[in-house]
Amino acid sequence: MTIAELRREHPGLFYPQEWYLAEDFIHEPLPDGFPDTPPVRLAYEGIPPEFLHTAFDADDMPPAVVLARLYCLHPYAPIWRGRYLWTGSVDHLGQRIYVGDNGKGLEIHRHLHITDEFGVASW
Repeated sequence: MTIAELRREHPGLFYPQEWYLAEDFIHEPLPDGFPDTPPVRLAYEGIPPEFLHTAFDADDMPPAVVLARLYCLHPYAPIWRGRYLWTGSVDHLGQRIYVGDNGKGLEIHRHLHITDEFGVASW
């Protein structure tokens, strides 16, 4: 089971987005060993992913496919209301993927790493 397969099987549960369709992480298979029940709480609320390694082993975060599958199994679970969850998945630029329900379906986003490439135009 992959995110691409979940989207095909449950199109009404996913917020319509296309940016990630070309990303490798949507084809990663569901790993063994994760529960079939959604998480019940968040750990380390409000910590950006670049600081997670100081509070939590980011390698232990579930991949995006696990959270997408749990959303498809339990779309009305309380954990999805007003929350976005970091995943262990990254895009092709190494930007951390997060997921959450915006009231119109499961959103899949990436957290931009702010570097010297970002700035404000000035004249």
